[in-house]
Amino acid sequence: MTLQHLIVFVLVTGCGVYALWALLPVAMRRVIAKQLAQLPLGSRWKARFQKAASATSGCDCSGCDTVVDHTQRTKSRVIRFHPPPGK
Repeated sequence: MTLQHLIVFVLVTGCGVYALWALLPVAMRRVIAKQLAQLPLGSRWKARFQKAASATSGCDCSGCDTVVDHTQRTKSRVIRFHPPPGK
């Protein structure tokens, strides 16, 4: 196996793990993060896994926790279409 194959293998595996983690349901991600937080991986990784284990939403944006008032109407906007010249 050449060094190029090894680098490609590591990149593809890392991308696959990232995609799997991002697409997992939050409940399953929490269970896996609790198990990974118990491993001796270092303080930085342990803190990340503990944060993921205690997450209540699927992302870190906290946008789902905000209250949205649908009763207020927003101002309507005018959208102007400018066709290219010659058409």
